[in-house]
Amino acid sequence: MTVAVRVRRHLRRLLLLLASGCLLSLLLSAYFLFTNSSPALQLGQPAEPACSQPLPLSPYRPLPNPYPPVPPHTYAPTEPVVLVLVESQYSQLGQDIVATLESARFRFHVEIAPGKGDLPPLTDAGRGRYALIVYENLLKYAHVDTWNRQLLHQYCIEYRVGVIGFYRSNENSPPLLKLRGLPLVLRTNQELRDCRVAPSSPLLHLTKPGTDQGALPGEDWTSFHTNHSSYQAVLQARPREGAPRAGSGDNPAPGSSGLGLQATVVQDMGLYDGVRRVLFGQGLGYWLHRLILVDAIAYLTDRKLTLGLDRHILVDIDDIFVGKEGTRMNTKDVKARVYLSRHYREHNIELSKLLHRLGQPLPSWLREELQKVRRQIKRPPPLCCASAPTVWLCP
Repeated sequence: MTVAVRVRRHLRRLLLLLASGCLLSLLLSAYFLFTNSSPALQLGQPAEPACSQPLPLSPYRPLPNPYPPVPPHTYAPTEPVVLVLVESQYSQLGQDIVATLESARFRFHVEIAPGKGDLPPLTDAGRGRYALIVYENLLKYAHVDTWNRQLLHQYCIEYRVGVIGFYRSNENSPPLLKLRGLPLVLRTNQELRDCRVAPSSPLLHLTKPGTDQGALPGEDWTSFHTNHSSYQAVLQARPREGAPRAGSGDNPAPGSSGLGLQATVVQDMGLYDGVRRVLFGQGLGYWLHRLILVDAIAYLTDRKLTLGLDRHILVDIDDIFVGKEGTRMNTKDVKARVYLSRHYREHNIELSKLLHRLGQPLPSWLREELQKVRRQIKRPPPLCCASAPTVWLCP
C-alpha cells in the first residue's frame, strides 16, 4: 500500500470526524435554545406591534400620574449637564435651544452632530458626563448606525438619561415619514390651530393645562402617530379648516380623513426600549414649546435641572435718575413728591392713591392745586413756578 493511499484514508476519517462534531454541536445548540427559551417571546414573533395598522383617532391613553414611578437611586450618577447636538454652530434652532438653557441657567455642552452618528465620550471614571441629550435634528438620532445606537441606549438605560429631539419639516419632506427604530409615523407640513396642553401628562411642571385658541404660527408642523402604549401626547392641535393635509397632491393621505387632535409634542415613557424621550414636531418659535422644553428637561433629569415656582419681579427705576434732561428727577422733584405725598395722605385719600401710581407725571391741574395749598398753609414752596420740572410719581 502506497503512502498516498494512506494519506487519503486519514483525510477521509478526519473529515468524517469534523462533520460528526459539527452536527453534534448543532443538535446540542438547538436543544438548549428551544428548552431554555422564554415562552413570552417565541422565535419569529415581533417584540412590539408595528405601525402597519390604520392609525386610531385617539392613540394616546391617560396614564397614572406620575408614570412610570421614579425608581430607587440604583442607577449610576451623572453630572447635571445637557449635551446639545446641533446641525451647525449657526443654526437657528440650535441657538434657540442654547438661549433657553442659558436663560434657565442650566449647564450644557454643545457638539456638532456628526453624520455617522459618532458620539463624544459619555462617561468619565464610572460617572456619566451628561444627564440629558438633546438632538436639534431628530433624524440625526434616528439614523445613528447600529453600533453607536446600542452604545447610546446602553448609556441612557444605565445612567437613566433621557433624549429630546426636534423635527422641522420643509418642502422636501415626505408627507408620511416612518421613524427608524421607533413605532412612530410622522405627518409633515401641516397647518394647525387651537393648541391644547394635555392635562394628564406627568411632564407638566411650569406649564398648566389649557388651550391656546387661534392658528399656530407656520405651515410646517409635524404630528406624531402611534399605536404603542409607551407614547403619550403633551401638546395637541387641530388641523386648520380648508388647509391641505398630508398626502400627495390634492388627495389626502391614507387614514387622514376625519383627523381630530394631532399630537405635536409626545413623550415616550420608556416602555418600548427603556429610553425615555420627548419629541417636538416644530422648533421653538412657538412660545408653548419653550415652556414644554423646560418642563421636559426637568422631567427627564428627575428634577436635577429644574426651575422653581417662585417668581420675583425686578422694577428698574434708574432711568428716572440718569435719563435725559427733562425726564430725570432732581432734588426739587424728590422734595415735591415727598411733600405732596405727606400732605394729600393726611387730607385727601383719593389724591393719595393717585400719587402712588407708578410712572404718572404730575398733571397741570394738580400743580395749580399744589400752589393754592402752599399759599394757604404759608410754607415756602419746594417747587419753583409753573415751569418747574415734571414730577414722576414713584411708590
